[in-house]
Amino acid sequence: MKHIAIIVPQFPVPSETFVNTEIEALMAAGHKVSVITMEHLVHNNKHDYGVYELKREQYITTFKGLTKLHLKGAVNAYKAAVNQTSISTLSLLYFGLQISYLIKTHHISHIHCHFMHSGLAYGIVAAKLAEISVSSVGHGHDVYVNANDLTEKLALCDFNIAVCQDMFNMLKQIKPHSVHLLHCGVDLNKFIHYESPGNRQIKLLFVGRLVDKKGIEFAFDALAGIEPARRPQLDIVGNGPKLMDLVSLVDKLQLNQWIRFLGQCAPDEIIQLAKNYDAFIAPFCIADNGDKDTGPVVLKEAMAMGLPTITTNIMGCTEIVDESCGYIVPSKDSKALKQAILDFCHLTDVERNKMRTAARERVQTHFDAKKQGLKLSVLIEQVVYEN
Repeated sequence: MKHIAIIVPQFPVPSETFVNTEIEALMAAGHKVSVITMEHLVHNNKHDYGVYELKREQYITTFKGLTKLHLKGAVNAYKAAVNQTSISTLSLLYFGLQISYLIKTHHISHIHCHFMHSGLAYGIVAAKLAEISVSSVGHGHDVYVNANDLTEKLALCDFNIAVCQDMFNMLKQIKPHSVHLLHCGVDLNKFIHYESPGNRQIKLLFVGRLVDKKGIEFAFDALAGIEPARRPQLDIVGNGPKLMDLVSLVDKLQLNQWIRFLGQCAPDEIIQLAKNYDAFIAPFCIADNGDKDTGPVVLKEAMAMGLPTITTNIMGCTEIVDESCGYIVPSKDSKALKQAILDFCHLTDVERNKMRTAARERVQTHFDAKKQGLKLSVLIEQVVYEN
């Protein structure tokens, strides 16, 4: 089976659990996998695969890449580089040669790029230099905000992945052929299905980076509209540029007694925390700059732990959550969010436990990482590089 190189801008990123999950699923399917990244972050985890960092100072590696070139590959790579305008042709060829050298040295036969911005630009040029196939997967910001040269990149890939139906429809308009819908999966072995914690006061959990598109302030407004005697507790796991503004908003709304900021937590810590909560809340919205979540893995991870989910009608959320295991309300609608919270609070223990079971079962049926990994494996195995 093909040796696959996964290209990501940074690795490992704690909030991008879907990358490591996909790598493990591809390895379980029988592939050898390596990671190529522009920035190898400090970490304590040991991997069963190679991680290679690109560096501007790697002149010798770049030169070695030159020595392994074939004329056709060089011509196709140059064409791919000049067709992109957001990064200089020289930069694309320089790092492309580094990646190409890694491809040749480690006998890599396919490149799969997460995110459709700079990493994909370099990955495409490298694939042309090495004369192997290349694919991409879009996630959100890279498709809707930082979408430089998107049309050219899609055309230069052998196939492209969309992680939700709305993104699939958009990419199909740009490139009618070779676009596939494949939701990010969840490793069910890592997530414990918890029974109801039996809280006297309903406890809600939010996990995510504190940025505009998470819409957390609408949850604050919703809670402020609920009378104190019936108001649930909300714990927030995460950090980000909006933290101080959100802390100030909690003070302003006099919600300090009900809302706690727990800070950044490791994935394993979140899994242990989750057993204390009755439901998960994710009031996603479209940010002013157009950024939005597409197929949020955090919803699937919460559901895998048996948490009913209250979320909004943004992109892939409507494909992840249904009425059996949660609530979907219009985005930026605090009143609708308040009503969904109250509706959940009014459920009996039996009804809540039924939702917990349905949440886990929905992930097992539709978002099992092993099943998704096998689907991706088939696409990669079938594709043949063409000059």
